[in-house]
Amino acid sequence: MRSALLTALLALAATGCATPGFEKLYPGMTAAQVADTMGKGPARAQEFPDGSSAWYFDEDHCVLMRDQVLVAKSTTETRTAVHTPVASLKQQDKAWCGPPGTDGRHEERIETPFGTFKGSVDPAAVSDQVRKGVRPRQAPQAADGGQPTP
Repeated sequence: MRSALLTALLALAATGCATPGFEKLYPGMTAAQVADTMGKGPARAQEFPDGSSAWYFDEDHCVLMRDQVLVAKSTTETRTAVHTPVASLKQQDKAWCGPPGTDGRHEERIETPFGTFKGSVDPAAVSDQVRKGVRPRQAPQAADGGQPTP
C-alpha cells in the first residue's frame, strides 16, 4: 500500500515538473497569459480550418486556442487494462487539442520482460490471425496405403 502511494506521488511530481504551470491554465485566458503562466510559448502548434489552433508544450500537454483565447486543455491519460506478472497492457489517450468533432490519438503499449511493444491492439484481429495460423493436423498416410503405425 505504501509503495503504491509513493509511486503515485512520484508520478504526479514528475508530471508537474515536466510542464510547470500547466495545472494553472483555465478557459478564458489570453494567449499572452498562457505563455506567461507556462513561462514559454508552445513547442509546436497545429492550425485547424475553423481558425482554432492547438498549442503543444510537450507530447502530453496541450491547449486549444480560438481567437487568441484558451478554450480547452488536455493531458495524456494512461490506464492499465491488463496486468500480469509476465506482461501488462496499458492504454493511452494522448493529449489532443483539436476542435469538436475531431478525434485524438490512442495508443496501446504491451510491456513484457522481452521488451515494450507500441501500437493498437485489436482483439478481433488477433483472434482472426490465430484462427488463420492454426490449421487442422492431418494424420500421415502409411507408405502401403494402410493405417499409419504409431
